Amino acid sequence: MTNDAEPTDPICRSEIAGVAEAMEALLSGAISPDEFRRRRVVMGIYPIRGGPDRYLLRVRIPLGRISPRQLRALADTADRYATGGGVHLTTRQDVHIYGVEMRRIEGALSSLAESGLTTREACGDTVRNIVVCPFAGISPDEVFDVTPYAQALGSRLLRHPLGQRLPRKFKLAFEGCGGADHVGLPYQDVGIRAVVSPEGRAGFRIHVAGGLGALPQPGLPLEPFTPAFRIWSTVEALLTIFERMGDRTNRGRARLKFVAGAMGAEAFRQHLFDERETVERTGPGRGPALPEPLVPESVPTTARDGLPAWPGAMRQRQAGRLAFPVRILLGDISPERLRTLAELTERMGAEVRITTSQGILLAGVPESEGERMAGSLRDSGFQPSREVSIVRCAGTDTCTVGVTRVRGLAALLEEKISFIETAPRRRRPVTIKISGCPNGCGHHLAGDIGLRGVARNVGGRLSPHYMIHLGGGSMEDGSAFFGTPIGRVAARRVPDAVERLLALLDEEGKGGESARETFSRLGKDRCAAPLKDLLEESPGRYCEEDFFDLGIPSPEVFPAVTAENRAP
Repeated sequence: MTNDAEPTDPICRSEIAGVAEAMEALLSGAISPDEFRRRRVVMGIYPIRGGPDRYLLRVRIPLGRISPRQLRALADTADRYATGGGVHLTTRQDVHIYGVEMRRIEGALSSLAESGLTTREACGDTVRNIVVCPFAGISPDEVFDVTPYAQALGSRLLRHPLGQRLPRKFKLAFEGCGGADHVGLPYQDVGIRAVVSPEGRAGFRIHVAGGLGALPQPGLPLEPFTPAFRIWSTVEALLTIFERMGDRTNRGRARLKFVAGAMGAEAFRQHLFDERETVERTGPGRGPALPEPLVPESVPTTARDGLPAWPGAMRQRQAGRLAFPVRILLGDISPERLRTLAELTERMGAEVRITTSQGILLAGVPESEGERMAGSLRDSGFQPSREVSIVRCAGTDTCTVGVTRVRGLAALLEEKISFIETAPRRRRPVTIKISGCPNGCGHHLAGDIGLRGVARNVGGRLSPHYMIHLGGGSMEDGSAFFGTPIGRVAARRVPDAVERLLALLDEEGKGGESARETFSRLGKDRCAAPLKDLLEESPGRYCEEDFFDLGIPSPEVFPAVTAENRAP
């Protein structure tokens, strides 16, 4: 199932014309910068650092699935209209195009729309792109395929009146794999998991009002079992409550989690049940038609082994088909490689899926073409996924609210990990998640190793540092673990700190234990011990370079000044 569509539909054309009219009105003084901001954010347009006329376009990729035609459209748009040198994959399965000047925005949006892509409601106080498990429909371990439900809700919620002027953003995610969470269900406003009830009925288990950020909150379990026909009324009821009760005076406390926190868990659940009953009584048939889930037959364990030529390749539940996880360095992919992926998927009859870890999953590769696909990918510069993965936010290279240059740190960590993996070590999955500020767009609180950018006052000067968090993650039952803060490390010494933490996992980890479980068992003091000379160092140990951030060709004052970058 892909997202190819007919060339630009009338609604999309009208929206693009509206953006062009708003830009003209801003330039002529007919509307204020605040009014222009209101109109542009709903169309996925944000200002970025680097000058007063540089914007980001956030492109929605429904289901995280993208056709060859759309891959080429992204490549052409990045080449013709932007200066960012490619695109960036996000944790919500969106795509960022950086460095679009105002006068080029209309052309860029039109270029995307010709292939059925839109930026509508990718930003702003709206219902954001619904995140879907990248293994949906192909995993041997899934309870059932959640794709039809995510697609139906996503289509109905896009441009829905309830989602246009919410107090803040609203996020949903679907997971169908048994025993795993690939989408961060407890950290969503609505996290929806496929389950089978004790009576044998297929449906969903829902957690609501979760979120990360400076004040993280795990989602509340709503009820043991929600039938498929109630998914829409549950979401509509939540949106109604949020629209009515969300804080519109303090954006820092305007998320749904604060509504639930103020009411208390039991009162919030009951209020939601009452509102859902009202929706079902007054608006039957208002939501999309949703089929009863079908639980597929189980796949023999012996049939799940992958392909030696491509570590991590998975045999799909469909006989004779393989899925290839592809690591995308730093989440960035060039126009040339986008076109290469388009060509490969067309030739092999495969499908491109964006993962929540900023990578690519190539699904539906014929087993007979597996070796050939592996060779073609390597010849094109692509690499398989690895045990230690890195997820990052944009950081201050582009983000106007960030503190640190996350991309520079991530690049150094990639080099460090590549070197470490050449040495013999115990192999286990480890997630490193990096955010450049407390907002947590890199999900640092949910990583085995989380890194949050901070500014530390050292002898009267500010120095780029990262607060290290250990042991974040989520469980199949919806429980959440937020990484424990260990202490601050100067940005330039973070790669050494990560190397020591990986060595600690090798030395102390027990068989069958996850990285999170090892950190939890060892405790904060034992985990901090290998870092004692790096944590909260005394001012006398700092040199001049410790006061400049990573990943820039020449020193600049830290933190980076943002006033010159604030575009309307």
